[in-house]
Amino acid sequence: MELVIAEKPSVARDLARVLGVRASGKHSFDGDRFTITWCIGHLVELEEPAAYDPAWKAWRLDRLPMLPEEFRLRGSKHALPQLRAVEQLLRDRAFEAVINACDAGREGELIFRYVYQHARSRLPVRRLWISSLTDEAIRRGFAQLQPGRAYEALADAARSRSEADWLVGMNATRALTARGRDAGHDALYSIGRVQTPTLAMLVAREHEITAFVPRDYWEVAAALKTAEGAPLSAQWRHDKAARLATAALAGEVVTRDTAANDEIVVERVRGKTVKEPPPQLFDLTSLQRTANRRFGFSAQRTLELAQALYERHKLITYPRTDSRHLSADVAAELAPAFEALAQVPAYAPFAQQLLANPPRPNRRIVDDTKVSDHHAIIPTGTRIPQGGSLDRDEARLLDLIARRFLGAFFPDAEFANTEAWIRVGAGPASVPATTTVDKELFVDALPPMPDLYLARGRVRLVAGWQEVAGFTPSSSSDRRDRDDDDDKEPAGALPPLAEGQRLTGTFASVAKQTTPPPRYTEATLLGAMESAGKRIDDEALRAAMKDTGLGTPATRASIIETLLRRTFIVRDGKWLVPTPMGLGLIAAIPVPSLASPELTGGWEARLAAVARGADSRGAFMADIRRYVTEVVDAIRGGELPPAPAASNRPQRAESGPGRSHRRSEQSARWKQRLEEPRRARASAGA
Repeated sequence: MELVIAEKPSVARDLARVLGVRASGKHSFDGDRFTITWCIGHLVELEEPAAYDPAWKAWRLDRLPMLPEEFRLRGSKHALPQLRAVEQLLRDRAFEAVINACDAGREGELIFRYVYQHARSRLPVRRLWISSLTDEAIRRGFAQLQPGRAYEALADAARSRSEADWLVGMNATRALTARGRDAGHDALYSIGRVQTPTLAMLVAREHEITAFVPRDYWEVAAALKTAEGAPLSAQWRHDKAARLATAALAGEVVTRDTAANDEIVVERVRGKTVKEPPPQLFDLTSLQRTANRRFGFSAQRTLELAQALYERHKLITYPRTDSRHLSADVAAELAPAFEALAQVPAYAPFAQQLLANPPRPNRRIVDDTKVSDHHAIIPTGTRIPQGGSLDRDEARLLDLIARRFLGAFFPDAEFANTEAWIRVGAGPASVPATTTVDKELFVDALPPMPDLYLARGRVRLVAGWQEVAGFTPSSSSDRRDRDDDDDKEPAGALPPLAEGQRLTGTFASVAKQTTPPPRYTEATLLGAMESAGKRIDDEALRAAMKDTGLGTPATRASIIETLLRRTFIVRDGKWLVPTPMGLGLIAAIPVPSLASPELTGGWEARLAAVARGADSRGAFMADIRRYVTEVVDAIRGGELPPAPAASNRPQRAESGPGRSHRRSEQSARWKQRLEEPRRARASAGA
């Protein structure tokens, strides 16, 4: 007789169905070979400080740092009856062993280990490790159970993460709050090992925006025609510069080029075919970013939908993954997924092609060295229901995953890119070696004629994977985060042009103004968290840095929600904006490393190394303890923190229209405060 512990009741019911156990019982399901019970999230958590030392109950600076020699556990209050039932089963000598069937990841391992330790169980442990909840995956997982000791390194990383968060959060929050009281205010300075560096990135961006002074500039646009009347547009360029510093300079360009209308000549034409490979398969973070850009889903909403598709509908594999590749054994068994998708009219043409001509996946898709706990998110072999059992958002997210999966096995998209340099005026022209614009360059003295204009065209020749993704020839792919419209690639073809060909046209000055960096959306914030604040657009480089990000794919959504819940940030349409409270909190931190994305990213890298057995739990925790001591000493000896811009004392929950009205008033107030310094600086710059 064996005991099976799942992470959630819904998973317990799936296991019971496959194992032939009747799914009836308040706290467990009993069968002939197995008894199946479940946790409800974290049933056990780390104790509060006062449990170690009564002196730690008071929030006093002279009682810090709090560094327990050995961490203690307590039952979580949200599900004590279930905890008592699970612990009673773990101590029951009728069982020969216990099977850890919690989610196959770091947090799932921690949930089981804490319950097992709190119950003081001595049952031998075996581990169920599966990436899908289909019946076949569950059967295969139970046929390949591993000894619990094979996951000791993962458990070490999980415990270290939990204890590090306790040490940094408890000590830094209390130290800064107590120091604030010395300054005469009683604000609660809530500090978190991951949440505070994440907030710091949002605050740093907000300071960039409010400090930004816009600068006026002018561009000159040419509306040109061939002798046959075919139109094309071009932009004035001088080497890497396209921005003229004054209206007078732009006007002079327009005047002299208008006068030279009979000397508009195509100086050089260059065309090339470029290929764009399919985007990599989704991990959780890339799925959240894409769903935020396409549908406006929050990271938390995407996670909830993905969990429903995984647990309830059995339509996708385990979503809380950080891998964008498949392992070789998974890649060898993709036919059932293709067959299931072939039953859906929208996917049938593509899935049937793959069934008729089984693909040979390349290393962009299959790479065992880049799959750790779980492979990329892909559809399972479960047939997709067509009767409306999926809600609208579930269907949209599944569509993203299905099209990304199918498209990965299709050819590259191919484009014809054309660049034409047009000379206006007589004399030799020196065509720049690059077409890249340096947006920091402003032309404040006109070069002599002739002037040069650049025209670009882009035409899709082969749809390839983009047909699967549903992209039209003029649409852009979702492979990159784009925050600046000026960076978008041109769409549409140029008319046939030949060097020496004469054109006619008109010229116009266009007034523009520099813009501040954009605020973060959830998509761009997730990308920044993934790379510990470093702006990285290249997917390969971003993947290489995934171990050094803030948090993990499974926790980043909850970090954003925590910042929102504590009103350190708010949503303003698609943007995430720090409130005066959030701005004040970061300003009050006297130890910069507490808000350092790079430092916290380094800790995450070490936790990943502990999970791989490449670093030790003892060494990591010793460094965390040493760091906490240094932080407390720095706060104790540093300057008194200023009061936050708004009190962040927790407020009593409200409901009804009064709550909505007050939130609207608060939103208007903080938005006005953020706009005032920007408007003042803009006026000063003008």
